[in-house]
Amino acid sequence: MNLSQATPLHHPEELVELLRKPLSKSYFNMLAGLLQSRTELISEVLTVIGSGKGKDPERASWLLSNLWDIDSEVLRPFQHELISLLLSTRSDSVRRNLLRIIDAYPLPDEQLGDLYDVCMAWMLSERFSIAVRCNAMQILYRICVIEPDLSDELVQRINDLLVFGSAGFQSRGQKIIRLLKNPPNS
Repeated sequence: MNLSQATPLHHPEELVELLRKPLSKSYFNMLAGLLQSRTELISEVLTVIGSGKGKDPERASWLLSNLWDIDSEVLRPFQHELISLLLSTRSDSVRRNLLRIIDAYPLPDEQLGDLYDVCMAWMLSERFSIAVRCNAMQILYRICVIEPDLSDELVQRINDLLVFGSAGFQSRGQKIIRLLKNPPNS
């Protein structure tokens, strides 16, 4: 089924209805293909994420994650808006999906401070999923590459958490500490 031909989508509400259909990877891949061919709909998906209504933002962020898997460049023009949504969301699922996408692009200087603060808070708090904490740690590492003066603090914080972290958290943390202590270009 070619969704872009079968679904004209004349109103934003129609996209929300498509997001509310039963979840399956193949269905979301078809929706992602629709967004890839009709990039004007990406703004509508971002609006849904920002709405915070029910499960719609989680499904919309999962859709963007599927789109990113298909064509990572199509979301690049929306980077600032993705970061703004990341900073304001209350959903762990949305955080996980947006952190994954944002990690693929250069981090904008004007949002480094906000990203650093929020990612540090997420990494330090056990209230957030391991995926969010690890993805936040990755963003923190990338910020430290840009602002090396922050590296010592990040290494100390990661070391403090390694004792209590899951195997995945420990693995990511140890890798980031190694990279910060021995940068690849040194």
